[in-house]
Amino acid sequence: MGFSLIGAAAVLGLSLFMAVEIITSDLLPSIESINDSYDDMNERFQEQVHTDINITAVYRSANGSNFDYNISVKNIGSITLKSEGFMILLDGYEYGFSVTQRYLYPENTVNFRANNVTGAGSKRIKVITNNGVADYYVFIG
Repeated sequence: MGFSLIGAAAVLGLSLFMAVEIITSDLLPSIESINDSYDDMNERFQEQVHTDINITAVYRSANGSNFDYNISVKNIGSITLKSEGFMILLDGYEYGFSVTQRYLYPENTVNFRANNVTGAGSKRIKVITNNGVADYYVFIG
């Protein structure tokens, strides 16, 4: 009877050890990934909080039957933004653009140029930064 009790305890102990090892080998990397994801999310949130832009002026020039829009955007936040990561929407449609500077530093202005925009009249312009902060402007022309 003494050997069977020791054998049963050994089997249970070994099973418990294997279960703990399997759980920790799968659980610890998952917890580490969750922690890394949380750090990345917190960093993106901090960037969004410190990002703000303002469309200061919009000028339109004729380009054949279409128009070119020059859009001046000022960085009124405290984060340096990559100008190439921006998105320009005119009446809800995305347009390609050229930009005068690669980076938009705090308290500086950069000029975007959207070429060959169809249609005359007023346009609702939306400029979106690379981290999702946006500003709107209504051009009446």
